[in-house]
Amino acid sequence: MKDFDLSKFRHKTELNVRFMDVDALQHVNNARYLNFLEESRLAYSEEVLGMYKDLSEMNVVVARIEIDFLRPITFKEKVVIYTRVAKIGNSSFTFESIICAQLNDKIIPSARSVQIVVAFDLKTQKSIPLPDDIKKKVEAYEGSN
Repeated sequence: MKDFDLSKFRHKTELNVRFMDVDALQHVNNARYLNFLEESRLAYSEEVLGMYKDLSEMNVVVARIEIDFLRPITFKEKVVIYTRVAKIGNSSFTFESIICAQLNDKIIPSARSVQIVVAFDLKTQKSIPLPDDIKKKVEAYEGSN
């Protein structure tokens, strides 16, 4: 992910920074960014794909996460995560996210991330192909990026 063009991102998730998110340096601890990304992937999957309405439907595993930290987020700021599916593979999604701080009406990019999530069969412990209807929903929602 090379730029911060938020117009390429149709989906966004807004979260409040909680006191427990803040570390001794008085900014959001780096481990909490993983929680923010998880929340945004779940929201995208539920709202766009109609997936994961029940815990038994959780049939994906995170295979890779990269995060570039750009600036700290503090306790008084709201978090806005812009998320898109940038690539669909045979059995995986590549999510791209930009985690922003919102201060008043100003949106400030604070981190960017690439996450690869793989469809997974719990019984065989192997990846499985993504259903065609899910691929079509992503393509219909995202259009051409």
